[in-house]
Amino acid sequence: MPSTLRAAGFVIGAALVIGAVLLGRWSGNRALRLLMVTTGLALMVVSAAPDVVVPIQDWLGLAEAPTGRITTVIVVSVVVAYLLMLFLVFRTERVSQRVARLIRALSAAQMEGVDIARLGGVLVIVPAYNEAANLPSTLDAVPPIVAGMPTHVLVVDDASRDGTRAVALAHGAHVVSHPVNGGGGAALQTGYLVADRMGVDVVVTMDADGQHDPEEMERLVAPIAADQADFVTGSRRKGSFEQEDGLDGAARNFGITVYTRIVNFLGGTDLTDVSNGYRAIRASRLPELEFTEEQFHNPELLLGARRAGLRIVEVPVTIRRRQSGHSKKGGTIRYGWGFLRVVVRSWFR
Repeated sequence: MPSTLRAAGFVIGAALVIGAVLLGRWSGNRALRLLMVTTGLALMVVSAAPDVVVPIQDWLGLAEAPTGRITTVIVVSVVVAYLLMLFLVFRTERVSQRVARLIRALSAAQMEGVDIARLGGVLVIVPAYNEAANLPSTLDAVPPIVAGMPTHVLVVDDASRDGTRAVALAHGAHVVSHPVNGGGGAALQTGYLVADRMGVDVVVTMDADGQHDPEEMERLVAPIAADQADFVTGSRRKGSFEQEDGLDGAARNFGITVYTRIVNFLGGTDLTDVSNGYRAIRASRLPELEFTEEQFHNPELLLGARRAGLRIVEVPVTIRRRQSGHSKKGGTIRYGWGFLRVVVRSWFR
């Protein structure tokens, strides 16, 4: 039986190696071929010379076990498979980031035919995904002048299916559209690319759903215009907010408190609301911020701004309930886990 098992292992290993060679003729997937060759060679070596696992077997304390050799092979196989899985995950993520950057660059290039060179003033970036019903009142309320500077509105349509682009254009906004939905963070990254090409002085980001009050934009921009800050973020705790009903609203409010304390501890900041997306940034400092998260991007921006030495100021703002529709942030558990994941990744970076 052991001889039969070893023979089968050798045949399977050889088949994997041969399969990898043949696959190379039709596919450029080097990661898959590497996995097949590694697994195949390992099977062939262990099948032909089982004693190669003896040192590992002894190290694992399985020298006297009746099935020590096969157990050792299984343990080693699991470890190798896990390492290869991590390699494939990281590789896939890197490819995904490259594709996302390409999508954002192509989306931003939609503005190349528009005369936007060196506009100056304030660019108000409004990420929007299926927000056709909420956009009119939001866009119409943006003041034409903020802190003595003219405002320009850019709606980043994140592959909406409800006419968001048409509504934004009808209300006088510049519009760029993503071919696929990427998330609020991805939309902001596209907006920042456009801002750099437009040559504006200040970038303001606000939600499309009516939660942010455009009349309070002066509070965000004034400290930058007065050269007192480079990064100004709104705070519902210093201002006011309409809490969602039920357990979700209470849980999210508690989560904001917890995550604010975590970000303050890790980043050395003294903020009261780290989940607020209503903010203003000095446009010339945007290239210094490492911005990669497509969702739950607020802590990444705050920690990045702190790391880059930007002067961060917090001002009171009002957070209202969205006018209509449903939140795109997902449920409380998903939102909380996603936010924590970004906090940890941003800090280790």
